Amino acid sequence: MTEVRDNSSLPLLLGITGAVLAVVVGGWFLLYRQDTAVNVDADADAMGGMTSIGEVPGPGTGSESIEGSADDMRKAGPPNVDAELAKARLAADADILVMPASQSALYYYGRILEANPHHAVAKAEMDAILVRVAQLTATHLEGEEYHKAYEMAALVAQYRPDHDLVFETQRAIDEHTEQLVEQAIRDAQAGNDGEALEALAAAEALPARNPKYFAAIHDSIDEISEVREAAERDRARRANLAENQAKAAWIESVRAAIGRGNLLTPAGASAGDLLAEDNDWNDERKRLTGEFVAALLDAAHAAIGDKELADAETILAEVGRIDPDADGIADARGNLNNALVAERSNRVLGTGELVYVKTVPPRYPVRAAQREITGWVIVDFTVTPEGNTTNIAVREAEPEKVFDRAAVNAVEQWLFEPIEYRGQIISQRAATKLVFALD
Repeated sequence: MTEVRDNSSLPLLLGITGAVLAVVVGGWFLLYRQDTAVNVDADADAMGGMTSIGEVPGPGTGSESIEGSADDMRKAGPPNVDAELAKARLAADADILVMPASQSALYYYGRILEANPHHAVAKAEMDAILVRVAQLTATHLEGEEYHKAYEMAALVAQYRPDHDLVFETQRAIDEHTEQLVEQAIRDAQAGNDGEALEALAAAEALPARNPKYFAAIHDSIDEISEVREAAERDRARRANLAENQAKAAWIESVRAAIGRGNLLTPAGASAGDLLAEDNDWNDERKRLTGEFVAALLDAAHAAIGDKELADAETILAEVGRIDPDADGIADARGNLNNALVAERSNRVLGTGELVYVKTVPPRYPVRAAQREITGWVIVDFTVTPEGNTTNIAVREAEPEKVFDRAAVNAVEQWLFEPIEYRGQIISQRAATKLVFALD
């Protein structure tokens, strides 16, 4: 399977590089000269992220466009140099440096220099004004007030297109544009499409950006999103395939353990341990648990039949933990209880484990006493649920046949407290040794 790779940023970055190069080569501001007409249509496509200033009204200037100051100068006719110089100085003193465009010191110095490009005083004072304008522009750029900086730089560019503040403003706005576009690319690659569009919108909102440039950026970001989504779909498909394979292997391992009879052992490889593994395959777990419980019940019945009652008890305890209401568990528990009771009843207890109610000592046989014969007899018997003795039998005697009858007759008269086991009164096999000795 071929892995989908996210390569969509390559054409985007190449496009950005080309656009930035076009900005640098083609120019950023439409630079006005006193007697030079600019072909706006011819230059617009070469300006990368910018459009012609002549086409875009300057933000914050009210109804007048940025190029209005140049037009105003032409319409006003030849200036009175001394009057214009006075106006320029008054505007400078009032800090009206570049705006409003047709009332600023820059405007009045521009009129003087348009009429007399070699006017030394106007030239020197305009240079001093531009130092102050440069400081204001830098402040606006530092505060990310790009529209204000752009307005000032665009106005300065009409008179001094090669001034440092023009190029510094160009560089700062282009740099910020590049940062926002790069952020949009990173967001798109990370799947944050909303953030990508926000960053791109912020870049488009910067002054004099070229819509064609941003249309290309939008196309590239769309491509990034499409490739990323395709990669995500491919990863999801491969993850789903891997999960299905893991699920199938798990199901096979559980069923194999059940088939081998490895229900509760060995640790880590038993069906019970495999079913307890942490996964989200709940439907499959439910089906396998039903198969597991059925196998446990079969194993419990087999253990009861083989008299392996401790194993049967352990197995049924596990069934009760997994499914207390499992079909067949009540019957299995009943069979186990009967088997346990039978086992306990048939286990021979010493009379020391019983509680006597009545005992009768055996009568010493006369003939044995006359012959001074001594001995002992071991007698097995059953204590009934009522506490009586029954099924009395001599297991062993020394000497044989001498004291047997006396021992049996005595035990027949004994009484015991009823014996309780697993919540019920049971019959219990027991044994005692009766010793016959002469005083």
